[in-house]
Amino acid sequence: MKTLSQYILESNNLEMNGFVILKPGFLDYKDDFLALLKNNGWNIIQQTECKLTKEQAKELYNPHKDKDFYNDLCDYMCSDKCLCCSCHKNCEDPIEDMKKLKDKVRKNWGKDEMKNGMHSSDSLKNVNRESKLCLM
Repeated sequence: MKTLSQYILESNNLEMNGFVILKPGFLDYKDDFLALLKNNGWNIIQQTECKLTKEQAKELYNPHKDKDFYNDLCDYMCSDKCLCCSCHKNCEDPIEDMKKLKDKVRKNWGKDEMKNGMHSSDSLKNVNRESKLCLM
């Protein structure tokens, strides 16, 4: 079954190549966050405010399941609402481009290592996996 993002992508001939989450506790920055994406050439394909379930958070951060911070991160990610966005940008390396925005958000809005404002997918494979997980 196709997701709404997939239908939107197909109808606009776009390839989703970015997935981001404005983390819990940062929704006051929502308008600034969306403007930052748009002003840096990102097209927002789908966005939704949601409260991740514990299962979603565990799957989202499954690559880190053996790390000491994993359980705390999962608890934090399902502690309140967040904003999930699938995106597209026509550029050579969308993952690196989004990483630069993530670094900017974390520097300007982050509170600590975990409550750092933003998650972004670290590969195109994870863009697809994470967007399917969070944008149902």
